[in-house]
Amino acid sequence: MLLAVLGIENDGLNLAVNLLLLFLAIIWFALIYWTYTDARRRIADSMLVGCATAASLFPFVGTVIYMIIRPPEFLEDAYEREVSIESSETLIRVLKDLQASQGEMHASVQRLEQAMQASRRRAAARAAQQREASGGERQAAAERRGT
Repeated sequence: MLLAVLGIENDGLNLAVNLLLLFLAIIWFALIYWTYTDARRRIADSMLVGCATAASLFPFVGTVIYMIIRPPEFLEDAYEREVSIESSETLIRVLKDLQASQGEMHASVQRLEQAMQASRRRAAARAAQQREASGGERQAAAERRGT
């Protein structure tokens, strides 16, 4: 006959207690493994991961304490958030540069339009002067013919 756990002599009850203790031991080892894998996903420092795993060696209490003091987010999530913030800042900087260059381009287009209008006015003034000059020559030629 096997040794009775906790002084229980009944075979059926002894089997139930042994199975319960086996189940609790399996849960305990599963919690140690879970604490280790969770700590690796949340903590970058391997020494702290080891400390968290060592704390979970205290049955059930160590895992509960780890769950209370563990970091709130995974390392991948923190990295993704940092990359997202950095890309958003870069996008804002590019859009500001684009807005500034658009303002400069708008000012350049306005200066070009003003220069073109001034050039058209000068060309129109020259054409009017040439018409006046050629009109005066025609009038003189007509007077010579008439006399």
